[in-house]
Amino acid sequence: MSNAAQLITEILHNALSLRRAKGSRLAITQRSVAAATKTGAVFIVNHKDQLQDARGLVVTSQEAILDHEGASHWTPNLFRYGTYSKAGAMIGHSEDNLKAINTFVVDADWPADKRPDPLQLDESLFWIQLTDRYMLMPTAILATPRGYQAYYVLTNPVWIKKQEDGYMPALAAAKHVSEAIRTTIAERIPQVDTGANHFGFFRMPRVGNLVHYEPGLTTSFKMLLKWSKSEHSVSEVGAETRESVGYQAQTRTGWFKALTQAQIPCAEHSGYGRNNTLLTLCLAMYGSKQSLDECYYYADEWNTHQKQPLPVREVHSIVKSAYSGKYAGASTAYITELVAEYAPYAQGKLTANRWTKFAKPRAERQYSHLWEWGQDLLHLVESSEASERVKGHAFFTSAVLQDILGIKSQSLTRLLNKLAAQGVFSVRRVRGRAGGIYIATARMIAEFVKQSKQNAAVHAPSDLVANVQRLLRVGSSAAKLQAFQFEAPPAPVARGF
Repeated sequence: MSNAAQLITEILHNALSLRRAKGSRLAITQRSVAAATKTGAVFIVNHKDQLQDARGLVVTSQEAILDHEGASHWTPNLFRYGTYSKAGAMIGHSEDNLKAINTFVVDADWPADKRPDPLQLDESLFWIQLTDRYMLMPTAILATPRGYQAYYVLTNPVWIKKQEDGYMPALAAAKHVSEAIRTTIAERIPQVDTGANHFGFFRMPRVGNLVHYEPGLTTSFKMLLKWSKSEHSVSEVGAETRESVGYQAQTRTGWFKALTQAQIPCAEHSGYGRNNTLLTLCLAMYGSKQSLDECYYYADEWNTHQKQPLPVREVHSIVKSAYSGKYAGASTAYITELVAEYAPYAQGKLTANRWTKFAKPRAERQYSHLWEWGQDLLHLVESSEASERVKGHAFFTSAVLQDILGIKSQSLTRLLNKLAAQGVFSVRRVRGRAGGIYIATARMIAEFVKQSKQNAAVHAPSDLVANVQRLLRVGSSAAKLQAFQFEAPPAPVARGF
C-alpha cells in the first residue's frame, strides 16, 4: 500500500464499509463483514474543473475510494448520503448532511510562480503549541499547483447529531476549532484561505503530491476544542471598533469567566436568574464580535453544566435575542447585579485582562524547529569528536543521527535535503552494508583537498573539488545556516485583550 493510500485509510477511520457491496475484489474477512453495515458517502472528482458543476462520483466504501486514488479532489469528511440529480450533478455534500468529521484542512495558495519549493517549505509553520506539553502538527502536507494543504487528522471522528430544531452543536464546535487553526496558521502564512469551506472538497492524497506524511500522528478533538475555547474565544477586535462600540472584549474579563463557571438557580421572584445570566453572557459574546454559531455552542455548553438547566428551545431563543441587533453588548448594571449575587469573588475585575505570550525555550518544548536541528547538525559534523572522516566527510548512519538529534526519519530526510539544497552541507548517501550518510561543510572539504594536494600519494577526486567550489561560492556553512534561521519563531510580542 502506498503512503497516499495509507493516509486515505487513516483519515477514513474505517467509518465506511471496507468492501464494495457488489463486485468487490477484496477477500471476505471478519473485519470486513463487521464493517459491511456502515453507511455514509464520500464525494470524489477527477479534475478540478468538475467542482463547479459538481460532476463526480459518490462512493460508499473504502475500497471504491482507494480505486480512485489518482483523483483530483475529495471530501475527506463523511456525509450521511450522496446521490445524483437528473442532470447528473452530485447531491449531498452540504454541511447539514455531514455525518462525521475526520480531519481539519488548512489551504494556502500563493500567487502564480510564487509557491515555495517543497525543499524550501518549513513544515513548522503549520505547527501550533496547544499546551505546555502538546504540539499540533499536520499528519500530512499535500502539494497543490499553487500551494499546500495541511491535513490535521483526528484520533477519532467527531460524529454529528442533529437536535429537534435542526441545530448541530458538534458541527458548530468543529467549525470553531477549524477557524481557530486557520487563524493561527494565517498569522505566519498570510496566504492561508481562512474563508474556505471548512468541510468541503480538498486535494486527494496521491502519489506525487504527498510532501510530508507522519503515520499515526493524530490529535484529540477534545484537546483542540479546549485550546480553541481558551485561545480563540474572542475574535480580534481593533481598537477603533472597540472604542466606537464602547465595550471591551467582554469574554476576556473576570466577571465573564466567573459567571460561566457559576451555578445559577431559577430566578423565582428576584428577576436575576438563569435567563438573565445567560442573556448577559450571550450579549458579551455578541459585543465581543463572536459568531452566532460560537454563541450557540457556548450557550449549550453553559446550560449543560447547570444543575437546573433551561429547556433547549429557551436557550436558543435567548441566543437569538442577544444577536437580534437591539443591543451592543452586556449591560454594566446587569453585570454588577449578577456578579454580586452569584460570583462575588469576581467583583472589581470587570476590565479586560492583558497577557503576554512568549515563545517557550527549547528545553520546555516537546519538538524542535528545523533551524534548531540544523544548528545541532552543524556542531556535530564539525566537531572533532564526530565519527570517522571519509574523504573529508563525517560518516553517520541514519539511526545514529536520529538518536543524537532526537529527530524522526522523515524529518531527518527533509532536514538534510533542505540544508543540501541551500548549500549549507554536502550530503552523500551510500547504500549497502557499508552504507550511510556522509556530511561535510565547505571548510571540511577544503581542508581535505588541501591535505590531499600536500600528500603526493593522494589526489583529491574531481567531484570533491567541484563540491567545495560550489559550497564556497554560496558562502560558509555558518553564514548559510544563519540565513537558514529565517525559520526561527518571531520575537515575543505583547498582546492585549
